[in-house]
Amino acid sequence: MARRREYSYISPCIKWTLFFFNFIFWVFGMLIMAIGLYGVIFTAQDLHGLQSVEIAYIVLTDLSGVLVALGSIIFIVSFAGCVGALRENLCLLKLYFWSLTIFLIAELLVAIACIVFPWKSREIIESVLSKQLIVEYWESTNRQNFVDFLQSEFECCGITADGYQDWEANEYFNCSESNQSVQRCGVPASCCIKRINMTQDIMCGYNTRGKKNKVIYHKPSQTIHKGGCISAIIQFLESNLYWAAGIIFGITLFQMYVTHQARSLMDQISLQRARWY
Repeated sequence: MARRREYSYISPCIKWTLFFFNFIFWVFGMLIMAIGLYGVIFTAQDLHGLQSVEIAYIVLTDLSGVLVALGSIIFIVSFAGCVGALRENLCLLKLYFWSLTIFLIAELLVAIACIVFPWKSREIIESVLSKQLIVEYWESTNRQNFVDFLQSEFECCGITADGYQDWEANEYFNCSESNQSVQRCGVPASCCIKRINMTQDIMCGYNTRGKKNKVIYHKPSQTIHKGGCISAIIQFLESNLYWAAGIIFGITLFQMYVTHQARSLMDQISLQRARWY
């Protein structure tokens, strides 16, 4: 009887490989969550004076709130896979397996939707991002930094195909007569074209969308980028199509691999328990 118990159906290779990968993602999830929490605290302090409901909404829809949510999901799922593999716990492994399966199905459905309905998918993405990034640009420093990073790095202005005209939706940049802001009919400085051997003028976007008069000396195309960021990002991905496809394929393949490993380990644990009991 003792000899029978010495033999194990559970593969040490599968067990420790699954533990190792999930331990790395567990630490990675904690790091993302910590960065997000730091951003949440920073944003909450920056919004001091607003009502609690307003602060909660801004924080939850802010980049820091997204990082906290993403980090929490990675942390919980990786923890289930890590401890489940180490302790050979079927409940945790089932949570891990079904979580990854749901993620894979969701990713597949999103990919199919983008392929079958490309323009509708783009319209939805542009609508959501315009609300979050353009209309609420001044709501938090994190949001401003993110938008400025996008516009500077991808040399774009605005989100949708309307480009720099998207900023009409922002209460500080719109051209309405009731807007008394100094930024009226303008765009953020991150929209400005960077010129060689010249420092960027933070007022280069001033009145860029206004009527041509004595205040304006150049056309918008001479001072700012006119195209939207979604189009710029799509062009960037198309110019680096093989790299982008390779990264997406690699991530998907890795998810399928660890899901298969989790299923295999679950079956081996069940066999081992059946053999013992």
